[in-house]
Amino acid sequence: MKPVARKALVTLTVIVTVTLVFMSLDRILERQRIKNQINALRNAVNRSRITADRCRERLQTSQGALLELGIVIDSLKGIIERYEAIPARGASAINYQTYRLVLEEHNDSVGIWEGREQRLRTAEQACRAAITDHNKLADSLQHVLSEAGIIAH
Repeated sequence: MKPVARKALVTLTVIVTVTLVFMSLDRILERQRIKNQINALRNAVNRSRITADRCRERLQTSQGALLELGIVIDSLKGIIERYEAIPARGASAINYQTYRLVLEEHNDSVGIWEGREQRLRTAEQACRAAITDHNKLADSLQHVLSEAGIIAH
């Protein structure tokens, strides 16, 4: 074999070898990038699930407290109605003082209930947003897993 042909063959072998090494490194780096993306999405999905679950729990607790306050308000309203149902001769001074206290407590409780009810609506909207964010992240993770051939879509 002529020295020029040998040199050309060695050069071609080196070029092919270097190209294969770079292609292999590129594949390895791409796999690592996808793996990192999947891990980041999984972590984000887990965090968002925890956030959504906690939000749901707080909502349930707040709803329960609001319902309990509603029961108290209804009870106070019943007491007020009983005081107001006293015959035309009116209530005694002791009963009137008690009536006023119950009426004030009722009115204050209604104000508290309205504020809590508004905060509950706001919290519910925030929870809906947290759940929507979780669903978007889960969809993104599923898409990446599907594109990587890890799951069938």
